[in-house]
Amino acid sequence: MIALYIIGGILLLLIILLIIPVGIRIKYDKEFSLYITAGFIKYRVIPGRQKKIKISDYSEKKMRRKAEKARRKEEKKAKKKKPETTEKKEKKDSVLVSRLKNFDTAPDMIEQLYDMLLIVSDRFAKRLTVKIFRLDAIIGSDNAAKTAILFGGAMSLASCLSAFLDQHMNVKKRRGATINIAPDFLAEKPVVYADVSMTVRLGGMFTFLFEIRSVIREIINLMQEDKTNG
Repeated sequence: MIALYIIGGILLLLIILLIIPVGIRIKYDKEFSLYITAGFIKYRVIPGRQKKIKISDYSEKKMRRKAEKARRKEEKKAKKKKPETTEKKEKKDSVLVSRLKNFDTAPDMIEQLYDMLLIVSDRFAKRLTVKIFRLDAIIGSDNAAKTAILFGGAMSLASCLSAFLDQHMNVKKRRGATINIAPDFLAEKPVVYADVSMTVRLGGMFTFLFEIRSVIREIINLMQEDKTNG
């Protein structure tokens, strides 16, 4: 009976892990911030946390330890370093590089890479959830006519981007979110405020890798050494 409880607990833990959404959250408000998220956990990557300077870290004992650690590290590096040989083995190109260098096979290779990229992006985009918390742009410049032109271009770009996201991704606008593009004829430069997250469930990632297994096999074959170039 205890074994069944243990197995059930393990299965429950696996199910929870597979449904946890993981991803990134990007914020921009005068400075750029990047977070890695997993469920309700959020860890800031950029800007990194500043290390607090302590006087105790510069004591004679600790400084001696650091110097000794650095010396041992250098010794290990010197031991691992292989002696230079006069004869260098010629490195052969991979199948991918070889075909891209060849003018006859390059167009077909580029087309094949493009097709693979479309398959990967399409499969991945279906599992990606985009959440918008804030997306505001104030368009301004040093000239009123230029501001009007930039505003028209920004509106066109936003319309195309919105249509693309709605078609290929699961886009959610969070409660209280603001999405706005407005001109400011008194501002000297454009200002952008953004708070967007992109997440995917771990279970969805495993399904995604299973769906593109044929593409992965093709990429592995292309990265192998070309046997025909010498």
